[in-house]
Amino acid sequence: MTTQDAAGTAAEDKAQQARNNPALEWLAKIGTAIYGVTYVVVGWLALQIAFGEPAGRASGQGALREMSQQPFGETILWIACIGFVALVVWKICEAVAGHDEEDGRKLVAARAMSAGKAVVFALLAVLAFQTVTGSSSGGSSEDGYTATIMKMPLGPVLVVAVGIAIIGYGVYSAYKGLTDKWRKSLESGGRTGDIGTAITVLARVGYSSRGLAFAVIGGLFVWAGFTHDADKSGGLDQALLTLRDAPFGKALLVAVAIGLAAYGVYNVAKAWYLKQR
Repeated sequence: MTTQDAAGTAAEDKAQQARNNPALEWLAKIGTAIYGVTYVVVGWLALQIAFGEPAGRASGQGALREMSQQPFGETILWIACIGFVALVVWKICEAVAGHDEEDGRKLVAARAMSAGKAVVFALLAVLAFQTVTGSSSGGSSEDGYTATIMKMPLGPVLVVAVGIAIIGYGVYSAYKGLTDKWRKSLESGGRTGDIGTAITVLARVGYSSRGLAFAVIGGLFVWAGFTHDADKSGGLDQALLTLRDAPFGKALLVAVAIGLAAYGVYNVAKAWYLKQR
């Protein structure tokens, strides 16, 4: 074994030990549950978009702001910060030493996905901290980022590429839900019996709805790239408005809103049955 191999093995061992720490496991469960609650709130805000103007933005930041306005909202957001940070550490450890059941390219892809999720939870931790401390400006930056990219050499091409990548993630989300690949992250109690049946319905509906939402977001980026108009891009909020204004859009948006809420409830259940080792 080379020195480099030995160092890699030592890093994996330390990452596995950290991931198996009981305190980190429970904090990761809390973070997963709050992540689920965030999607439930997003689903509620999406329903409000379907029937009129929402009280807040149907986005992660908007959901956290709605949570902050509830009783004990500040306490909940501080817990969310801690839980999301724990999930960042959990996913980093998973990216370094997890997915032992895979090998070759599948192992690389699975660990890369865990690293990507660590980035997502890091952003949520920052948003939760900004919301609870009042340091967030409350503005949306998607259009600003898109406009910045658009000004770069081959900027419209890059925006289209980002859109295609987001569409791909949406398709993967639906595929993951419908093929039950999410089951690998649950203990047996969450995969069997009546509880397993209920979680299966929530996961399939939730992942599919989230996939559709991301596909629309990606489509907005592709459209913005082809038209050279950054204002036509947008995040989840804009994607839901686009669905609402489509033919039969109100019914479709209601279905997506229910699906996003189902994905949230699935994550709350997942927190209880989260596979730890």
